Amino acid sequence: MNGMNRLFLTLIIFTFFSITAIAQTDPSKRFVVTHQVDQLLNERGLCKNTKKTKKYYHIQLYNGQNLKRAKAVKKDFQQKFQSVPVLIEWESPEFKVWVGIYENKLSADQALVKIRQEYPNAFIVNPKK
Repeated sequence: MNGMNRLFLTLIIFTFFSITAIAQTDPSKRFVVTHQVDQLLNERGLCKNTKKTKKYYHIQLYNGQNLKRAKAVKKDFQQKFQSVPVLIEWESPEFKVWVGIYENKLSADQALVKIRQEYPNAFIVNPKK
């Protein structure tokens, strides 16, 4: 056997044993997937084994770069509608004031009718979170 054939045979044997060793390891111990990685894969649509997260509707009252204005809108809304949750979200490059957590568009539409009496420019959003 010449040198080239020995090298080729050695590579084949090494590859065979490497694949066999990898195949025999416990799959659950090969990779550690954290919650953040799983969530990122979910958002990118690459993880098909996980449950899909529910999408909620909100009503947007304000969007702009002024955080003080966003806080003022939030405070004003909380005084007028005490039972409705309010949050300030940052979506580059603006702050957004979202109110309510509605599971479907119909319930968001019903709330929008009431909220528009105080905030005529309010509208429904369905964020991709």
